[in-house]
This record gives sequence, structure tokens and C-alpha cells, in this order.
Amino acid sequence: MTFRMDDRFRIPGPVGVTPQSTYARPPGALGFAGGIFAAPGGISQVKALKVLKMPTPAHDNSTRNAHEITFDLYGKGGPAIKDIKQGSLANCPIASILAALAHTPIGRKRIESMIAEHLIPTTTDLSGVAGFLDSPPKGNKIISKRYFTVTLGEKSIDVSDVLYTDDADRNWSLLYMKSPTDSLWPCVIEKAYAVMEGDSYDNLDKEELSANKVFKVLVGSEPDAFSVDDTTDPGKISKALANAGKTPTIAASRDEATGVTGWHGFAVLNLNDSKIELYDPAKAKTLHISLKQFRRDFKAILYKR
Repeated sequence: MTFRMDDRFRIPGPVGVTPQSTYARPPGALGFAGGIFAAPGGISQVKALKVLKMPTPAHDNSTRNAHEITFDLYGKGGPAIKDIKQGSLANCPIASILAALAHTPIGRKRIESMIAEHLIPTTTDLSGVAGFLDSPPKGNKIISKRYFTVTLGEKSIDVSDVLYTDDADRNWSLLYMKSPTDSLWPCVIEKAYAVMEGDSYDNLDKEELSANKVFKVLVGSEPDAFSVDDTTDPGKISKALANAGKTPTIAASRDEATGVTGWHGFAVLNLNDSKIELYDPAKAKTLHISLKQFRRDFKAILYKR
């Protein structure tokens, strides 16, 4: 994954990933025929059977299975920042940008416009990925009650609610994008992104997945961005950070950061009383730092134009 301004900046992966290690992991989860379909954010009810395939998992040493995930798409209040926790993929651009979207009114509308939930019996065909599973299900398929259409850029992608989990017999956890609130929307978007990127979660774990590219796909426009160093006007930094409650904004930490996780992406939440509030998607926690510390530990800001 990279963060690029003139193709020079890199945005990092999650805790435990170093710039030199591609596969390091943090410790640890529109058109349709023949039926009625819902506009984005709605639900359709049809009797036809939908068949979908599963994107391949990341190329790592994890043991894994696949399960139907019955979480509601959203919590009672709709998309929320607390719904997001980055999993074992080094794809903090996706996680941090989704968090920044969920933090803002325009971003929440954007999220809801991206996903249509269809109540139709759906078969997830696992025959192409059975060799990656510790215990493939009978017939290499899972039948669930719904599927989703996710709009990413100019593409509409259908995915089911079957996701990769660890291999625990019970109380298993999601391997990739997780949700502390049991809201499925961030996991569905990540799965659709994996389908778009070569039908593999492994392609979400690579340096080529730049924050600029992800921002345009998820937010719907090219980002404005600038670097942060000792010469950057403090007023410019403060203005961008103070607008984070209105416009989706993320920040990239330096490789050598000491006060925050280095080589990582954070959603910017607010600037209040000289304290900057950030959301770390890998830890699913908020943190507060001073402007001085931000200038020391962060190298770039991206925000919606």
C-alpha cells in the first residue's frame, strides 16, 4: 500500500508490519434480471437463487474456515466509526478511509449509497477455495439468506455474507475486517474490494494499493493532500484537521514515529483545544495528541476536496 503525492509517499500497514515486510501481520478476525432489486441502502425480496464465488484468501500461514455472518448490515444509528477494526491485512488505507467516512454526515450517506442488501437465498460456491480451508463445508458451499451489491467507483460487485474466519470450532473470529459492534458493512465493502482487485484478499495486502487510489474509489473523488514537516504552515494543518468533522480526512504517520504506530493510517476526527483526535483502525481506539506531536510523527494529510 502506498500514499502518493507525486508518487512519493507511502502509507503504512497495521501494527506489526514494517516497510520491509510485505506479509507481516498484527497478532490476533446495477442491473439485475429475473428479480426485484433494491436501490442502494434498501432490501429486495425475490425467490430466485443467487450463486456467488468466494475471493481467495491472503497468502499467509493462517488456518481458516468460512462461515455465514448474520450481523445486521448497520447498527441502529447507521454506519459508525466504532464499527471498524482492521484485521490481519496490511490495508489501513481501506480501514482508515472507511472510518473517516463513517465519522462525517456526507461520508455516512456515501457508505449507505454504496451498498444494496438483497434478501434472496444465496449459495456461496467455495469449490475454488476449498483447498485453503481447514474444514470445507459439505458440498463446498454455504447457503445464506442474502447477498449485497457494492458500488466501487464505476463497478457494481455482488458478494455474499460468507466471510473467512479462524479455524475455531466455535466462538470463531473474522480473519480480515472486523466489527466490534457486529455491523457487517465494513466487511462487505472489504470483500467487494478484494473481488475488484483480482478476486483475492491477498491483493489488498500489497504496496500497490495506494491510499490515493482507495480514497478515490471509496470517497468518490480524488483527494486533496499535502505533506507535513517542520516547514508546513501550522495554520494549514489546523484548518485541515478542524474540518475533519465535515469532510473525510486521514493522516499518515512517519515510519519512525514514536508517539503513535509508525507507517500507519489514521482517521482524523477533530481538532479541539489544541488537541487532535484520531482513530486508529488497527486498534479500534481513539487517541489525542498535540499539534507539536502531530508535526513530529505524521508526514501527510488527505481529505475530500
